Amino acid sequence: MRTNPLNKKLFLEHASEISHNDLNAIKSCIVLAPHPDDESLGCGGLIAMLRNKDADVVVVVTTDGSQSHPNSKLFPPYRLTSIRKLEVENALKILGVKNTEIIFLGGKDASLPMSHQPGFDSLLEKLTVIIEQRKPQLILVPYELDPHCDHRATWQLLNEALKNAEPTKVWEYPIWLYELAEQNDIPKLAPSELKKLNIENFLDAKKKAIASHISQTTKMIDDDPTGFMLTDDVIAHFTTEYEYFIDRL
Repeated sequence: MRTNPLNKKLFLEHASEISHNDLNAIKSCIVLAPHPDDESLGCGGLIAMLRNKDADVVVVVTTDGSQSHPNSKLFPPYRLTSIRKLEVENALKILGVKNTEIIFLGGKDASLPMSHQPGFDSLLEKLTVIIEQRKPQLILVPYELDPHCDHRATWQLLNEALKNAEPTKVWEYPIWLYELAEQNDIPKLAPSELKKLNIENFLDAKKKAIASHISQTTKMIDDDPTGFMLTDDVIAHFTTEYEYFIDRL
């Protein structure tokens, strides 16, 4: 992997800090995760913090996570789907979220439909119902141009679902922006649109949650040389004392 053109340190220095007291008013939150592990990486600290404040948090996983090791014979897609479902349940248990508060939309990993593609409307209907039922005060979703097709499709699902919904606060979290972004992927933000949250008190829980995704963080699946694995360098982006969010004005 390569580092993107942006000076990450300089970019993040512009972030304004979110006060922990600002979170007291949030009683209901929906987290959209394209894959099992994005929730722990991008916003595991915030999830733990909200649950510590007794806020309701529901996590919606939009894909089945079945394609991280497409050439594995020992872990075919149906088996990998089951494993990754268990991993996200274990991770979110650490962060304080019950299994009953995890919803799997079942889109296919690596080919989640974009808007106007077949299958998009079916997923959109499911997400719209979830938002109507939960009435969240905050929704967390991957950054609009995060450099992964499933992340962008997840943002598009939310964007479409919110067109006829009650206004709600949306924070976008970056995942692959740090590693894979092209110049056009880098957000052009107004002052104060980039925010940071100190998660120091919840960092240990976040690290344990990330580590719970064993299929993605270890060589547990060793019969696919082309298979995906989160490297230590990638994980290091998400195990600092701050999490970063884009809050569009």
